[in-house]
Amino acid sequence: MAMQLFNPFEPLSFSSDICFLTGEKTDNKTFVPVFPLWIVERYNLKDSGIMLLDGIKMKYSEMFLPASEKAALSIRQLDETTQTAFEQGYDAVSKLPETILFQWMARVLYGVLYQDFVYVIKQHAQSGKPFEISVLLKQRLKNLVLMMQSLVRPVEFKNFTPWSIRCYKVNISKDIFNYKDETQDLNFCLSMNDFGLIACLQDNGAVAEYNKEVLDTVGNATLHPAQFEEMYGRFIYSNYLLQKLPDYKIKNENGTLVFELPEPATAEMKKFAPWQEEIFAQVLANLWKPWGLTMNDIYTFPNSPLSYLINERTYEFIQPEQIGLPY
Repeated sequence: MAMQLFNPFEPLSFSSDICFLTGEKTDNKTFVPVFPLWIVERYNLKDSGIMLLDGIKMKYSEMFLPASEKAALSIRQLDETTQTAFEQGYDAVSKLPETILFQWMARVLYGVLYQDFVYVIKQHAQSGKPFEISVLLKQRLKNLVLMMQSLVRPVEFKNFTPWSIRCYKVNISKDIFNYKDETQDLNFCLSMNDFGLIACLQDNGAVAEYNKEVLDTVGNATLHPAQFEEMYGRFIYSNYLLQKLPDYKIKNENGTLVFELPEPATAEMKKFAPWQEEIFAQVLANLWKPWGLTMNDIYTFPNSPLSYLINERTYEFIQPEQIGLPY
């Protein structure tokens, strides 16, 4: 049975009367926030914002997505579930199902991108130039929107997990909200309260497997914020090195949206380009800017880059109190 799948990129569908999640026509009055309103209020983010394309800053409190009534209800339920856990902290967040965490992170990451698209499409229309997105990014974002359908309909991933997600207890102030993403490879990072989340939202679990030795060594240890940033750096650089895969097979099985990996992709999904220490050090230098660390501090050939996670001689986890960096 043929299934109509919403793809906002063929053609571009970012109108205020089209639901961001389902593609249904809306009443142009129902919207959901990109960042849950309780977070905006709790962390005094009303006048803070994120830099969009072309250097435009948009306030957290101004970011909304058009939604059908069904989609709006599902987002409200998602926010109620996650708010309870996020306010309690690491112990509660770490017990949330990964599907819930994925839905929350995907909604935020895609929601920020949505604001970019609305702005850029308008700018291009005014200049008479067509707005174009790379084929690979179109594929990934189309799949992200379809995976988010799990908010409103049954979705199944056959014999694979689409993401790598890790939650850590992080020693940070309860008044800090630190969000960042990397949209080309759908990487996500958030730290708040006493926990941090990092994720590659469409790597099919390969990044976690690739970094298994480090992840096992760190285990469930509480991290210094610089250690958490280093872990995120490992995720985003590994994801960058990951072999780009063919598209999923997507079909309807008795009303369930089913994702499968094509057979050749199953064997190819664990292939990574060679790791280059200098490039990884550049990733770390960008993430460690709050501590004033530069490339010269982090990397000198032929030595390995500085690590605050793993002792290069003993290969053991470095306890946060041994780092010597401010929190």
